[in-house]
Amino acid sequence: MDISQAFAALNNRFVETVNSHDTPSWVGLFAEDAILIPAGQEAVTGRERIEAWAEVATKIWNHLDIQQGLCQSDGNVAWESGTWTGNINVPDEQTMDISGNFLLIAQMAGSSLRIKAHTWNVNPATP
Repeated sequence: MDISQAFAALNNRFVETVNSHDTPSWVGLFAEDAILIPAGQEAVTGRERIEAWAEVATKIWNHLDIQQGLCQSDGNVAWESGTWTGNINVPDEQTMDISGNFLLIAQMAGSSLRIKAHTWNVNPATP
């Protein structure tokens, strides 16, 4: 499996777990010592703290799509950049379409990738 295919598999699992609000499976995609830097928030380090953050975050998502971009690797470390689109719940029982860019760093764990670092931005809303 080449790095592009490995990231496609990881992206598919990432999207499936977010869209099904499956926090434990989503957190399982991360390494024990991973770091998550959500848009506009403080860094979250370690799988235990990522899980606490995700317990709240995964509930707001209605739908997520990932568009894979550049994928590269150097030995056991790989990185991917791309774009994402989604729909989230906002106050007053409303929803909102959002999108942004992401950077994900992963490490090979057997034949699959485990997330070591993940960050993203949110594009400004268009009027």
